[in-house]
Amino acid sequence: MPEPRGVGFGCHLALPDALYTPDLLEFVEITPEVYHRAENIEGCVQLLPERKAFDAARRRCGSLPVAMHSVSLSIGSAHGMYEPCLKMMDRLRKEWPFDWYSEHLQFQATLNAQGESTETGIPFPLPPTIEAAELVAGRAALIQRRYGVPFLLENPAHYLPDLPADPEIGDEFGLMERIIVLSGCGQLLDLHNLYCNGLNFQFDPVAALGRVSLDRVGEIHVAGGSWRDGFYMDAHDGRVPEAVWDLLEQTLSRAPAIPAVVFEILDEYLERLGADGIAQELERARAIWRRYHRVAGAVA
Repeated sequence: MPEPRGVGFGCHLALPDALYTPDLLEFVEITPEVYHRAENIEGCVQLLPERKAFDAARRRCGSLPVAMHSVSLSIGSAHGMYEPCLKMMDRLRKEWPFDWYSEHLQFQATLNAQGESTETGIPFPLPPTIEAAELVAGRAALIQRRYGVPFLLENPAHYLPDLPADPEIGDEFGLMERIIVLSGCGQLLDLHNLYCNGLNFQFDPVAALGRVSLDRVGEIHVAGGSWRDGFYMDAHDGRVPEAVWDLLEQTLSRAPAIPAVVFEILDEYLERLGADGIAQELERARAIWRRYHRVAGAVA
């Protein structure tokens, strides 16, 4: 598991430098694809740094520890992971060292009729089957060895009911548990995704926490969302709902030693909160984490 850090936030170049200080943050979570472009070189796709933005991000976050949270690995694709993402991470391991690495438990590429990899357009959840668990577990263990840092898988928000399931796995919670046991990796517990799925599939997210191996959670995400076309969406578009703050309290009261909490918001919604609103969300997350982490320190 990662070493205890505290509260983190993404690197948003449109925000003032004052947000990126130890007064508000203990670390920064980088989505590396934001600072890279896909380029076809001699028939091979590579993710190459957008040098101006990449260097600006490094300057902005240079004094803070870094965790990487990529979005393009497609760890659940049957035909293989997205190789350009792995090569990007290989380069970043040397150029911008990170304390841990996380990705989403999903797939976003399949093979077309010609046997070529093609993007699905949106990420899809994996069915809770033994085959899916074993496929991802092998890859997760490989990634953890490859980079020599903890690797975490995030429970995704999704909008597909009645996925085919093996009775030995059961559901999304059983799938994550089996992967963690087989691979030795950890979980990035996204509480907003848990809340989102609870609303859309009518289960109690607080009760569902009892199905999560909290001792294997290396990081927590909190975020905001909104309703669209009858679904509650993991939109990362505003303040954290009170129900998600309650889930954070519930989680840390049960497992106060969880190392890190990150507040997420997308670039296009930064103006909705502004720097002051974002600072308020970070301060609230920090107050909750510190209250329970003091308990963990006292127990230790």
